[in-house]
Amino acid sequence: MVSVIIPVFNNKSTLERALSSVINETEVLEVFIVDDGSTDGSIILAEQFATKYENIKFLHHPYNENRGATASRNLGLSKASSEWIQFLDADDELLPDKLAGQLKLTLSGISMVVGNSIHVYPNGRMHYRKSDNNIWKGLIRSKLGDTCANLWHRQSLIKVGGWDEKLSSSQEYDMMFRLVSDFPNVVFDNRYLTLIHKTENSISTNPNKKEQRMQNWIALRQRIRIYLVWKREFGIKNQYNWSGAVGLFCDINVVEYPAEISMLFYRIYKLELEIKKILHQITKR
Repeated sequence: MVSVIIPVFNNKSTLERALSSVINETEVLEVFIVDDGSTDGSIILAEQFATKYENIKFLHHPYNENRGATASRNLGLSKASSEWIQFLDADDELLPDKLAGQLKLTLSGISMVVGNSIHVYPNGRMHYRKSDNNIWKGLIRSKLGDTCANLWHRQSLIKVGGWDEKLSSSQEYDMMFRLVSDFPNVVFDNRYLTLIHKTENSISTNPNKKEQRMQNWIALRQRIRIYLVWKREFGIKNQYNWSGAVGLFCDINVVEYPAEISMLFYRIYKLELEIKKILHQITKR
């Protein structure tokens, strides 16, 4: 069975859509709506759903504080009772069979099911975001699923401390890194059954937060590199993927390269991407 945790902050217009995508799924034992200090009527709507459905539970922080999505997810995690956790943002939704299919993949010792997602933009454009089946390559390149596409093992999350509430970005990959460092057994779901509705004013696109996002992104990749060196797993493939992904990120964001980057690997990495792009264009003709 699955416990669904939905943090809410002024999501009155989308909360019903998110709930509708999970409430009737037979695999769902309970749904926690965790309010994060909403002021738009989300609380009233959440309480109405909690009254209507006995498996929906409404939570909030002391004094109705706004503490952020990570704190809200941790609050829901502390109350959940199922073996498996589905985090769902209040403006996103799951497609039928997402949970049932991923539960079929779970075995003893599995800490996470990694899923793919479809990003839906305001102009109607859709981007199919595919995960990488190599754990460390996926972590380095931000291609190991995401908060809502993945299914999470509750006890494994608790053992690694849950979400880091001090981080303003890179929270999901920080938690994935800690999770696979201690519990590296994960499985992959190659289907696209999670819809991520992108908005213009999200934290991930807010220009005022860009510098902090970049710092957090690079800092996490540095931690991953240090860990792999310590584990004696920073071989040629991981060095190549690390230098390529970090170098490309620095180029795109006009940030100075860390000293640890191999510029040779980065140049080869960029060449590989260019060749793949050309081949993709040829096959589309």
